[in-house]
Amino acid sequence: MRDINFWEGLVRDLSGKGQFRLILQPAMALFLGLRLGIADAKEGKAPFLFRLFTTRHERWGLFKQSLSDAAMPLILALVMDGILQYLTLHHIRPLQAVVVGAFLVWLPFVMTRGLTNRIWKRSHPGKVTRVT
Repeated sequence: MRDINFWEGLVRDLSGKGQFRLILQPAMALFLGLRLGIADAKEGKAPFLFRLFTTRHERWGLFKQSLSDAAMPLILALVMDGILQYLTLHHIRPLQAVVVGAFLVWLPFVMTRGLTNRIWKRSHPGKVTRVT
């Protein structure tokens, strides 16, 4: 068996066994993003990605907070990827599991969080508490 490179292995793993994670992991991230997006909107906070890119002095803290908020789905994604890699490859590629987790969990989480915030603020204009 020839040794495959990082990207070939990533594509092969996403199209092979365990494709249910392509639905399960983003679904968990979407649910969590909806929940936290509404909470952000109720507190009067700007959408998450907007805050992340526009507040220079708070950027690292916001990024760490988003990882903390998405910790459970990220950990579950890493564990699922590790198990599936072990079952299919008989070894684990941690970097590959992190990349898959970032694309399937963190990215949908932060995007949903921001969109939910904007939608909730527009549909509930009187229920927003302004942050000072």
